[in-house]
Amino acid sequence: MFATVAAYMKLNATLWTPVKAMVETVTEVNDGIGTIAKKAGRQQEPNGGAGDEKTQVREDLEETVTEIADQLASIAAKTSDANLAAKVTLTRSNVQKLSADDLEGTAKRVSAAARENLAALADYNIADADITALEDLTGKFTGVKTGPRTAISTRAAQTATLPHAIAAVTAILRDRLDKQMTPFRRKNPEFYAGYQSARVIVNRGSTPAPTPPAPPASNPPPALT
Repeated sequence: MFATVAAYMKLNATLWTPVKAMVETVTEVNDGIGTIAKKAGRQQEPNGGAGDEKTQVREDLEETVTEIADQLASIAAKTSDANLAAKVTLTRSNVQKLSADDLEGTAKRVSAAARENLAALADYNIADADITALEDLTGKFTGVKTGPRTAISTRAAQTATLPHAIAAVTAILRDRLDKQMTPFRRKNPEFYAGYQSARVIVNRGSTPAPTPPAPPASNPPPALT
C-alpha cells in the first residue's frame, strides 16, 4: 500500500525535491517501506528446508555411526575389551531414539574410539578417511540440529516487529509528509489531489467508521374517515 505513495512521489520528484525537508521525509518513507518488505519476506519464508536438511543429515550420521561402532564392537568382542565394548555397543533402533544432543555425543565417542583403534580397524576395511568422514558429518549435524527452531524464531521475530515497522511509516506520512504537502494545495492543485488519492489507497486497510443507523420512519397520520 505504501508503495503507491512512494511511486507517486517518485513520478513527480521535480515538484518537491527543491524542498529539503520533503527530500528527507520521502527518503525515510522509502527506507521504512524497504524495512517492511524485508520483514514481510522473511516472515513468509518456508522453514521446511531446515527440517528436511536436519532429517537427512541425521539419517546419514546414524548410519555411519552404527557402521563404525559395529566394527569396533567386533574388535572388543575378539579382544575381550570390556571398556571398548561399553563405548561402542549400540543398536540401530537405540541410535534412532537418541536425542540430537545424545546422538552428537555418541558420534564423537565412536570417532574417538575409532582413532584409538585405527590400526585394528584396517582389517575391517575402516580407514582414516572413514573416521574423518564421520567427524565431518558430526560437525555438519551440530550445525543443522537447531536449524528448524532458529527458522521458527526468525519468523516469529519478523511477525512481532512488522506492525511496528508499518506504524512507523504510517506516522511519517501522517505527521510529516501530509503536512509538508499542504502548500501544494494552492501551488499545484493537481499534484496535491493526486497525493491525496494515493493516501486514500494507503488508508484503505483502516477500519471504516460505522454507518449511523437510519432514523426510524415516522408513523403516517391516521386516515380521514
